[in-house]
Amino acid sequence: MLPLRELYAKDGGFLTDGKVEIVAEINVLKVIGKFDVEEAENSTQPLKKTKLNVSNDSLISKTELLSVDFNGFQILPSQVESVRRIFEKHPNFASEFRSKNRHLKSTYMNFLLGLIETLCQSPQELTDDDLDKASVGVSYLEKGGLKVDWLEKKVEEVKEKKKKVDTGRSRVQEMDDELKKLIKKCIDIKDLMDKEIQDITAANVSLSFDDVV
Repeated sequence: MLPLRELYAKDGGFLTDGKVEIVAEINVLKVIGKFDVEEAENSTQPLKKTKLNVSNDSLISKTELLSVDFNGFQILPSQVESVRRIFEKHPNFASEFRSKNRHLKSTYMNFLLGLIETLCQSPQELTDDDLDKASVGVSYLEKGGLKVDWLEKKVEEVKEKKKKVDTGRSRVQEMDDELKKLIKKCIDIKDLMDKEIQDITAANVSLSFDDVV
């Protein structure tokens, strides 16, 4: 603590024009490491966007906060209506589901919803590989204990529709090619007819008296 008499001393005090001036001198002996130097350099650089790394556990925790429980399955609020309709039409489809792990159950439910979403696409948009993977997906769900025979039937139904679409498109293409050939042939015949008519018109001119004499 600095006594007031030293602060206000006429010759050795700290007051200058009624203000206190304190000058500190710092001697840097040695800089240890590079952290302080880099930090000083970075302080003069403009701010940059920093990518935040979030751990899987953190993501899972956030997902859990957003999810709701529906018949033992943790699902997102946006999935509630879809899951509700599944249980309404197939109330016992999860009655023999073996796993009690909530994260694994959520994985199965998300997989099921994704598979249904795939089947909701038009057959024309789906490839044979997509439908083969859908069949494998149904087997995966069955091995987990879900009763999805209804889904397997839908996969086969979509496969049949796709065959009809592919076959029909091929036939339409063939008929279109044939039609183009017929149209070209008709145009060619029409040109021949026009030329023939011109020849007939030119030949069907009666001779004048002078032409005869």
